[in-house]
Amino acid sequence: MRPSIGDVAERASVSKTTVSHVINNTRFVSEETKQRVMEAISELGYRPSIAARSLTTNRTGTIGILISDAANQFFGDLLRGVEDVLGPGSYSLIVCNTDEILEREAHYLDLLLRQRVEGIIAAAASQRWAVLTQAEAQHTPIVFVDRSFEGMEGPFIHVDNEGGAYLGTRHLIECGHRRLGIVAGFQRLSTMRERSAGFRRALQENNLSLPEEWIVTCPLGIEAGREATRQILSLPEHPTALFLNNNLLSLGALLAIRDLGLRCPQDISLVGFDDHPWAAVSDPPLTVVRQPNRRLGQVAAEILLNVMNGKGSANALAPLPCELIIRKSCCSPNGSPRAQYSLDGPSSQWPDGPKVDP
Repeated sequence: MRPSIGDVAERASVSKTTVSHVINNTRFVSEETKQRVMEAISELGYRPSIAARSLTTNRTGTIGILISDAANQFFGDLLRGVEDVLGPGSYSLIVCNTDEILEREAHYLDLLLRQRVEGIIAAAASQRWAVLTQAEAQHTPIVFVDRSFEGMEGPFIHVDNEGGAYLGTRHLIECGHRRLGIVAGFQRLSTMRERSAGFRRALQENNLSLPEEWIVTCPLGIEAGREATRQILSLPEHPTALFLNNNLLSLGALLAIRDLGLRCPQDISLVGFDDHPWAAVSDPPLTVVRQPNRRLGQVAAEILLNVMNGKGSANALAPLPCELIIRKSCCSPNGSPRAQYSLDGPSSQWPDGPKVDP
């Protein structure tokens, strides 16, 4: 049997109310009595109930985190950033993984509210959250991260998806490519739409056409990226370069190129959005648009703490910049290597220019 607060009170020869005051620090208790209670707790191995404690303190010390894919490195990095900020404050995290299933978003939101979390950080994908988020009425602050939706209210922190995709696509164009395709992912997600917009903007500025069959939408997964890339590269006339809208799609693209007996970058050049540890050691090392995943989590947690502490936060927050990391997956359409990256002028959003991995 687990020891109860009554067991602690009996061992320390005090009332249960006194034990509660010692645990929750809600009333002065003499040092001698406090010491007896703490010794009893240690001897019995008593663990206070968070639920019962919250009824006294109105604090649970827990934060809810809602993500869409626990297997994606992006969300792992984001969670580390959240922990960087909330960990020192002794907050515990309840992580909910939706697998991009909208019904799970509603289920986990209800679960987090019933657990009386003190705040929520959510990578939400559905505008249904505009209806579902009764958290405000329950005085539970929410900070949205990475994705937006119609009717969103509350603080939102994200990266410059359109600008990052524009920079990656422009790199392919600067390499000499005029036939570019895109594996675009789920277009119901704001991140995928914004990256697709950046890709299109770079093509439009250079008067390049984009046949519809060179645009493939698909789920966000390795096998989905593999199949989408095979679909594009199996066309009678296919692009000489591809932009991949996330890291899992990029890995799928590399597998598809191998399946088809093609070579990257000699037969097809690639730029992916979002970096990953394997991207630097793949064959070839992959050129990517790197987003500040961990910093995104840190900023989201900092904003949530401000709101929870009554300091407030503006809803409109400037997006965090991305950077282009040049590796070996791009060359000219004729297969010759690219000596160095060049632009007509440095981007105002990336003043230091792209980084070149050796």
